[in-house]
Amino acid sequence: MYLAIIDYKTRLVLDMIKTYDFVQYVDEFSGSGSFQINVPMSDDTFAYLVRSNFVFFEEGIVGVIESCKDSQDEEKQVVVTGKLTNSILSYRSLLKTERYNAMITTIARLLVEKHFIQPTDEKRKIDCIVLAADEKYNPTSEKIAFCDTGTDVCQSISKMFLPYGYGFELYPIVEDYNAQQDAANLTSLEFRVLKPVDRTIDNAEGNTPVVFAFQLNNLSRLEYEEDGSTYCSMAIVASEGTGSERKILEVGDTEMTGLDRIELYVDARDIQSENEDGTTISDEELYSLMKQRGLEKLEEHGIFLSFSGSVLVSGDNRYVYGKDFYKGDYVSVIDEVRNRIFDLQITSVTKSISQGVEHFDIDFGLDRLTVRRLVG
Repeated sequence: MYLAIIDYKTRLVLDMIKTYDFVQYVDEFSGSGSFQINVPMSDDTFAYLVRSNFVFFEEGIVGVIESCKDSQDEEKQVVVTGKLTNSILSYRSLLKTERYNAMITTIARLLVEKHFIQPTDEKRKIDCIVLAADEKYNPTSEKIAFCDTGTDVCQSISKMFLPYGYGFELYPIVEDYNAQQDAANLTSLEFRVLKPVDRTIDNAEGNTPVVFAFQLNNLSRLEYEEDGSTYCSMAIVASEGTGSERKILEVGDTEMTGLDRIELYVDARDIQSENEDGTTISDEELYSLMKQRGLEKLEEHGIFLSFSGSVLVSGDNRYVYGKDFYKGDYVSVIDEVRNRIFDLQITSVTKSISQGVEHFDIDFGLDRLTVRRLVG
C-alpha cells in the first residue's frame, strides 16, 4: 500500500510514501478517526509531511496531518499522526442556539450545509465539502426535536446519532490516482449519512449473517468489559420555569420503582419555549426537545458493555471487510465462555501494517455504550 501526500490547498499529490516501518489508521463509524505513520527520516520527508496536508491511504481513507515528531536514535524515524477527514467537521461550531424538528439525517445535512457549504459568513466556507447526492447516503430516519449550541458540528452530529445507531463520514472523492506516476486529485469531501445494516444471526432484513467466533477461525482475540458504575435507569429532565412551575419530563424506564429506579437529573434550562429571535414553540415541541436531551444523557449512563476483538477478514477466511461487512453493521459474536451470542455494532475498524503484514482490529460497540441486543 503506497501513501500519497496531497497538498491541502491545491488538493494535488505532492509525493508518494513507498517505504514505511509502520502504518495504522482507525476508521470510526461516528467520529473523527485517527492515524499514525512511522517513516524513515530523509530530506524529502520533511518537505511534505507538514500540518494540514492530506495523506491518502486507500479508497475512502484520507487523513489530515496534525503533528510530525522525529526520533533521531538508531532507527531515525519520523512519526506522523493526525485524524481522518471526518475531523474537519470539528472546524466549525454552532455559534448560536439552533433548533430543528425533522429527521435526524435531514438535521445533520442542514448543519453541514449551514456551517460549511453556505454559511452566512463567507470566511467560514470550505469549498471542497459537498452533500452526497445519492439517496443511499440520505436515508429516511427517525424524526426528532434538536437543540444545541456551542458544540462543534462533528460532536453535535455524533451526539445526535448515538441513540439511533447512525453514522457519518466526510468521504474523500479522489480521482486520477496512480501510485506509479505520483498522481492524485482530491476533488471533494462528500458528507454521507450511514445507515447500519443488520447482518446478525436470524436478522429480519434477510441479509446474509456475519458471525465471528473462535471455532469459526475468524476471531483471534475478544475482550469484554461490563461497567455499571454510572448506570441510571431513567432521567428526570428539567427545562424552563422555576419552583413548582419548572417543566419536568421523565425519560427512560419510568415505571421502575425501589432499588431498580436510579434517577439521573438533567438540567436542561437552555431549552426554552421562546427562541432568541422572539419566536415561540409549542409545549409539544418543547417536550420533544426535553425527551431527546434525556435520551442522549441516558446513553452516557447505561450498563456499558464494550467489546473489542482481532478478526481475520481476508485471504481464505469467510468474510472480507469492505465486501461482506462494513463499519456500522450489526454482526453476531459468539462467546463460548459465556455461552452466548452477542449482536453488536461495529463502531470502528483499525488497520495496521507492520513489517509487511496487515492486521485488522474491530471494536464492537462504542466504549461505554450499551449493546443493541443480547441472545442466548
